Amino acid sequence: MTTNQSQSHLKRWLTIEDVEREYGFSNNTQKRMRRLKQIPFSKVGKKVRYDRLELDKWLEENRAV
Repeated sequence: MTTNQSQSHLKRWLTIEDVEREYGFSNNTQKRMRRLKQIPFSKVGKKVRYDRLELDKWLEENRAV
């Protein structure tokens, strides 16, 4: 299975818990990064959601070389 095929089965909008499980960022780390506007996220009411595509792009753009 190619990367594109495997990603097509993944949900696009992630919860705080999804990001902690899949990317390893704890709830507290996410909260700090959101407050400092260091991580891309959306908010609907009080619910925080992360766009998987934006998060992957952000990780690529901010990787250490």
